[in-house]
Order: sequence, then C-alpha cells, then structure tokens
Amino acid sequence: MWSTEPGSASRRFFLSAVFWLIVPVFMGLILSILLFVPSAQDLVPMAAKPYLNFGRLRPAHVNIAIFGWLSQAYVGGILHIVPRLTRTKLYSEKLAHINWWLWNLLILLAAITLPMGLTQGREYAEMIWPLDLLLIVNWVLLAINIWGTFLRREEPKVYVSLWNFMAATIVFLGVYAVGNKVWDPSGAYTGMNDNIINYFYVHNLFNSWFTTAGLGLALYLLPKLTDKPLYSHRLALWGLWSVWTGQHHQLYSPAPDWLEYLTIVFSILAAVPTTAFIWNFIKTMEGRWHRVGPDIMLRFLVTGAFFWALTCVQGVAQSFRTFSLFVHFTYWVVGHSHLAFVGDYSFWAFALTYLMLPQLLRRPMHSRALMEWHYWLTTVGLTIFMVTLWIAGLIQAQNWMSFSIPFIDTVRSLQTYLGVRFFGGALMVVGQVIFAYNVWRTAFVPTAQPVPVPVGAGGGGQ
Repeated sequence: MWSTEPGSASRRFFLSAVFWLIVPVFMGLILSILLFVPSAQDLVPMAAKPYLNFGRLRPAHVNIAIFGWLSQAYVGGILHIVPRLTRTKLYSEKLAHINWWLWNLLILLAAITLPMGLTQGREYAEMIWPLDLLLIVNWVLLAINIWGTFLRREEPKVYVSLWNFMAATIVFLGVYAVGNKVWDPSGAYTGMNDNIINYFYVHNLFNSWFTTAGLGLALYLLPKLTDKPLYSHRLALWGLWSVWTGQHHQLYSPAPDWLEYLTIVFSILAAVPTTAFIWNFIKTMEGRWHRVGPDIMLRFLVTGAFFWALTCVQGVAQSFRTFSLFVHFTYWVVGHSHLAFVGDYSFWAFALTYLMLPQLLRRPMHSRALMEWHYWLTTVGLTIFMVTLWIAGLIQAQNWMSFSIPFIDTVRSLQTYLGVRFFGGALMVVGQVIFAYNVWRTAFVPTAQPVPVPVGAGGGGQ
C-alpha cells in the first residue's frame, strides 16, 4: 500500500489517470447525443433523469477530465521526471502514495456529488467546499515532494522543466484558493466580483497548471524523443514567464473598463512566451522531422505543439473586443476549449504515458498497432469535432448579429453540424477506449520481454 519502490507512485498515477479518462469521455458522448437528439432524454429511465441530464453531466465531465485524467497524468510524469533531473530519489515515495489515495478519493467523490447536483454552481469550480479543501491538501503534498526532491538534488544544473514544475505547484495553489474562495463554504463572492474572479480562476487554471507544467513536460519530452539537446535553455525560460489573463472572457460586461483593457494587453503579450516556445521547438526539431512518422510518441508531441500554437493564436484573437463580441457564447468557444484541453495538453500526456509507463512497468506497450489507431482516431475525430464547431459558431454569430433571424431558427439550422460533431466525438471515444485497452493489457497481462529503465537525468541539453 505504501511502497517505497522508486517509481511505484508514478506508475499508479498513470494507471488511475487512464481509468478516469474513460469516465468523462463517455459523459461527453452522452452530452453530444443530448445536443444532437434532445428527445433521447425521453429514453432515460425516470429514476435516472435527475442525474443524466446536461446540467448535471457537464460539470462532472469537465472536472473529472481536468483533475482525474489530465492532472493525474501530469503528476505521474512529474514524479518520474523530477528524480531524473535532480539525480536523486524522490523526497518521499510513501508521501506520493498517500497523495495518490487522496487524489483518487477526491475524484471519486466528485464523480458522485456532481451528478447528484451537489455543486457550487461556478464554472470549473463546481466541486463543493470539502472537496476544494481536499484538492488543496493534494496540491500541498505534491509540492512538498517536488520541492523536497529539488532541495536534495545532486545535479547542480537546474533544467528548465524543474522550474516549470515548482512554479506550477506553488502558483496554482493561490489561483485555486482565491478562485474558489476556499475560506468560505459558499465558495462565491458577491455580484460582479464573483464573475471577475471566477474567470480569473478559469483561465489561470490553464495558465498556472496545464500550461506551466505542460511546457515543462514538453521541454523534457522533446530532447528525450529527438536524442538532441534543447536548442536554447535560456529561450525556454522565457516561456516560464507566462502572463495572467481571464477578464477577456467577459468583455462588454459590467466589469471595469480598465480591467478589460489590461487583460487584453496581457493576452496579446502571451505571444512572447508562445513564440519563444515554438521557435525553440522548431530549432530543436531540425534534422529530426523524419522521425515524426515512425515514432508515435514524437508524433503526439509534435501534433500537440502545433495545436498549442493554434490555441494561442485563437486565444489572442479572442481577446480583441470586436472578435470576442462576434464569437462569444457560440460553439466557436467550445471548439477552442477542446483544442486546448485535448489537442494540446492531452496529446502531450499521451506521449508522456507511452514513453514512461513501459519504463515503470518494465515491459513494452502491448500493441504498436493500437497506438497508431489511438493517434489517428483521436486526431481525425478531434479535427472534425473542432472544425465543425468553429463553422457552427461563425454561423451562430452571423445570425445573432443580424438581429432578424429568430433564435430558434438558428438552433434548428445547426442540427446537421451537431450531428457531425457527434461523429467526431464518437471517433475520439473509440480512440480513448483503444488507448485504455492497450494500457490495461500492458499493465496487467504478463509478458516475458522486460524493458530496462534508463538511468540518469535524461531530458537532454541542460
């Protein structure tokens, strides 16, 4: 239960992350069906109707995906990487196992309470107050392990990924505590202040955790998978100094104009760390592009980097008042959020899992063919899903701005697009089921072909 074997907690985090991935994936499929065929709600048994409706499933879908799947995959990778970059053992493997138990307790309780309607009713901050406190406990335990290992390091050089991981654990604690008002069981502020702080939290959940830690993971994977030092460690540090945004989600709201203009400036400035990362990525990849085809892990990483660049371009565009006025509240924004969560960060997490889980299990992945199916079904499905929503969002925006087309006519005109969206989502669901099956066979079906675990810092060019 409290194993001290190096890597045992990391292995557990990866496996539970894949388990929790399947839950929101099928919730998302149900949500897509309800949007495409609203009458499908009539097929739900009366006793289950309160729990299987859009308003209950959507918060569960979002929170389990964020904290159950992607966050646990990140933690699994970080716990595996930090000892290698510091050339020392993890500060406490036992503490990491306690962290794992508490983390999965958090997700289990969220999976139970959110469909029951026990929620604080704030976007991305729906979990009830006791779960907010449990999440903070989990983050503190993670920070102790990361910082404790760093302070005992034997490697004098500090690779940029370490700075990203340490910054992510510390900054996110403040973002979550303030965004969820954890000192108050209601979890909410008063009036417009609640809206302002909620979107400060929503956007900086991604900036302070998924982007900061995600770039650290990508900058570790890139030299590892290319067998080439990082082009510029100094340039990579520019990517660490991300900018704080959030209010650009609420342009033309009753929020103060100075706050809206300030967040627009910050959103535009995000082009600096974005450009630094992409240029570093391209220069490191020079002479290695031919590896993208045969190496599925590198392909996931490169595709994720491309999607991340597109996410940042869209993010800057959406911060401008005129474009925000046009697309806000439309399906465009739903496509954008899935581009970020699935196309960027989850693709990097897939590469991470495929690289590290075989090392931790000391056996190869069960099937390369299934890895290929996972990549193509996810990539094609996500592309169909996003492009369809972007087109639908632009149609919505144009109709709404005309002020002459009845709202219900716009809803009816988008049914075909929702059907295509469902098809793209279904492809992604099949891809994740294949991924989970491949991981399950790798982890729990014995093989006689051991895989040695590499020794050393890894991560390349320090």
